[in-house]
Amino acid sequence: MPASAAPPTPAFGAAIDKYATYVGQTTCDPDAKPGVIGFRDLLKAEYGRADLGMVRACASGGQSEHKEGRALDYPFNATNSTQAAQAADVINWLLATDQYGNKHALARRLGIMYMIWNHKIWKAYEASSGWQAYNGESPHTDHIHFSFSWAGARKQTTWWTAARGLSAESVNGDRYDDLLAVGPDNTMRLYPGTSTGRFGASVEVGPGWSASFNRIGVGDTNADGFADIIATDTDGSLHYWHNSGRGTFTKLANSGSGWQTLEWFAVLDVNGDNRADIVGRDGGKLYWYPGEGSGNFSARIFIGEGWATFPRFAGGDADGDGDGDLWGVNTAGELFFWEGNGNGTFSSGRQVGSGWAGFSGLNVLDVNGDAKADVVAVRASDATLWRWGGEGDGTLSSAVQVGSGWSGFRPASY
Repeated sequence: MPASAAPPTPAFGAAIDKYATYVGQTTCDPDAKPGVIGFRDLLKAEYGRADLGMVRACASGGQSEHKEGRALDYPFNATNSTQAAQAADVINWLLATDQYGNKHALARRLGIMYMIWNHKIWKAYEASSGWQAYNGESPHTDHIHFSFSWAGARKQTTWWTAARGLSAESVNGDRYDDLLAVGPDNTMRLYPGTSTGRFGASVEVGPGWSASFNRIGVGDTNADGFADIIATDTDGSLHYWHNSGRGTFTKLANSGSGWQTLEWFAVLDVNGDNRADIVGRDGGKLYWYPGEGSGNFSARIFIGEGWATFPRFAGGDADGDGDGDLWGVNTAGELFFWEGNGNGTFSSGRQVGSGWAGFSGLNVLDVNGDAKADVVAVRASDATLWRWGGEGDGTLSSAVQVGSGWSGFRPASY
């Protein structure tokens, strides 16, 4: 049976990785590998605890994948009923048979080579034997040890490679980006994207989204295939809501301070690592805040200046190449497009539209799942919602009305 409370799982096709073979430590390279970091981020987002280590010094005794940065010790205490239940959930989640009949599906997709927990070991290379007795020096009763294949450690397995094709702003984990909006009563609602390019009936996400959250963005911060929420408060604090993958956002966390200087921001994956970043405007200067996963961001990096004339902008993947691009509206109501280079820089802007002065709530998202980002905005004169289909190169098709009655609504990002 699937786990009842484990990290959320994106939708996958039937193709799946082979079981990891055993490859022990052969070198010493104690830098945590990206697949191990990504898996740690999934667990931390769900359970909130820091890991107990991914690397080990070369001079320490014995052979260990920790010395190659492809192992993780994550705390689960076998004598604590809550944590023991969580450990069971994670293990069931990893070893469950998927809808296509693939046994141990997620362990294979993540490239897990073996796991040790509470006196037992599961080996991918002896999967038919199930859990076996483990008599090593540590009984592993205070943590689960995960060792990864090199493919899993390097993010070359289908958990990571298939995730690239998923939508960046899909709240429910399907291929269609969804629109979140805060209504006049400060309740946030979800409008699911569909293959038609229109939105389905809305559902309530939750109340309490007052005007103190002056900037809200949506994006997948931890590469789990489910979009999370990032918001700044008028006091300059940055907040993060983790998408549980079960229709709720949980674990409200303060992710930093000093954000009050940003006059606008967009959430998008700038460098194609499947973790949403923030691009923010501070006066006339534009900055990139690289995402570290689970709502954490690195120190900002200067992108360029001259952005004071673009009070509104939004980001998404225009051409399906995996890295984010930008659209912005200048003070004359002209729409410009900047193609992302995948390294925090953008090409020179080019005009792709005009007549945008009367539209608010500029959003970039792939509504119809064709891997070409669309633009959605509210026309102020009659509170109608419009969509411009992405052509894959930054240009847009003719506008189509996709909603009405949007007076007083604040579509995210805003």
